[in-house]
Amino acid sequence: MLPCSRRSLLAGTAATALLLTLTACGGDSEAAGSSAARYKLVQSGVITAGTQAEQPPFAVTDASGKPSGFAVDLMNEAAERLGVKVQYKTTNLQGILAGLSAGQYDIGVAGVGATPERKKQVAFTTPYYWGFTDVLTLMGSKQTRLSDFDGKRIGAVSGSVQETFVNREMPRAELVKFKDQTALITQLLSGGVEGVVLGGADADEYAQKQPVRIAVELDSLQGSAFPLRKDGDPKLLKDIDAAIDAMIEDGTYVRLYKKYFHDPIAKDMLRERPKLVWQINKHPDLSPTAN
Repeated sequence: MLPCSRRSLLAGTAATALLLTLTACGGDSEAAGSSAARYKLVQSGVITAGTQAEQPPFAVTDASGKPSGFAVDLMNEAAERLGVKVQYKTTNLQGILAGLSAGQYDIGVAGVGATPERKKQVAFTTPYYWGFTDVLTLMGSKQTRLSDFDGKRIGAVSGSVQETFVNREMPRAELVKFKDQTALITQLLSGGVEGVVLGGADADEYAQKQPVRIAVELDSLQGSAFPLRKDGDPKLLKDIDAAIDAMIEDGTYVRLYKKYFHDPIAKDMLRERPKLVWQINKHPDLSPTAN
């Protein structure tokens, strides 16, 4: 079992796919529209964002259809600082990436790994999070190594970086692909698969709520970032990155991070977002050496 400091704080609920509209700006609508006119967007005057219904702690949708989570909070804060509105459309990971390639969305707001393969299809901001890759199994099971899953059915979300992980790091396991995390966990609990591979923060969340445990944990090979259309507005990407750096400087990023995580900030994140080094000096509990 992981120590309690490796537990995520978010409690989220699954919901059906919904069209969501959220105003993420502080001024009046006229001012927001004027600001949005600076960008080339799918829909004039508003950022169209694909998100997920069930990817705690990055993006979840409550029973009323409102999205929340670390990625959503970061995007809403960035949009407010840029003076634009955000309209959320709920889909799955594959839907986000396909929707960006098809020109349906301006941005994806979820925990999306910025892999070299995906960079061929979409543009990415600088990573806003760096975590772990975990293998979850049922409580009471004995597996502690990847090789313990040889010959076993192992689940991963279709198209995810975890699917790639299973193919590369668990070649003797039988990969079973699922459309989303809800189906993934349901099959683990029912015995349809003997293990599932998730991002570390997602795995922590399920380990808090379900009779499952983290059998294996490894460092992630890439960070989570916001994907944007490859043919989208490069100014929008640049301004979102600048807004996140401003949040790091004024402490907003750390406040949001602590809302959802107890983990230290990974060394890789300090390399990607060097302004975080100054914040870690103020918050030593977030140092990569804290644990």
